[in-house]
Amino acid sequence: MKLERLLVGCKNLVRTGWMQRGVPPSIGETVASHSFEAAVIAYVIAQRLKELGQRVDPDHASVIALFHDVGESLIGDLPKWVTDRIEKTSIELDAVASLGVGVQLFEEYNRRNSLEALVAKFSEMMATYKQALRYKSQGYEVDEIIATYSSKLNEMWRLEPFSSYRKELEEILSNDNK
Repeated sequence: MKLERLLVGCKNLVRTGWMQRGVPPSIGETVASHSFEAAVIAYVIAQRLKELGQRVDPDHASVIALFHDVGESLIGDLPKWVTDRIEKTSIELDAVASLGVGVQLFEEYNRRNSLEALVAKFSEMMATYKQALRYKSQGYEVDEIIATYSSKLNEMWRLEPFSSYRKELEEILSNDNK
């Protein structure tokens, strides 16, 4: 069953970048847990942007983030070294299409031609960045990932509406919330 393959594939697939940096598979973040965190962040960010007057659908942003890595249930979580050298998006699209679920969401995510897709991308990067900080605090050598995602997030912060509402968004994303 394709649905079962998708669910089990994402739940059991530990993200490669963490393992390459010494995080044991027993505590490694899975594709499913990463996608869940990205989806929750997307919903919270989109809801705040909506409250601030932006025309955005928090549910749609969240679902896009939830499905952004669904193709990895078939192709695996390829190392960055590989993805820098191949056309990963088209391979993932083929995988998503063969699963028969989430094709439009995956395409929208990659086109980033809607605010919801931009929020999903931002949230995916924020989820990775936050996980890297967690692993760093546990003593794992993830400085390269922290630096990479810090740089990528800084690029996203320059885009609208993120730049106009940076203070408000940083406040809800802060690790210091009580």
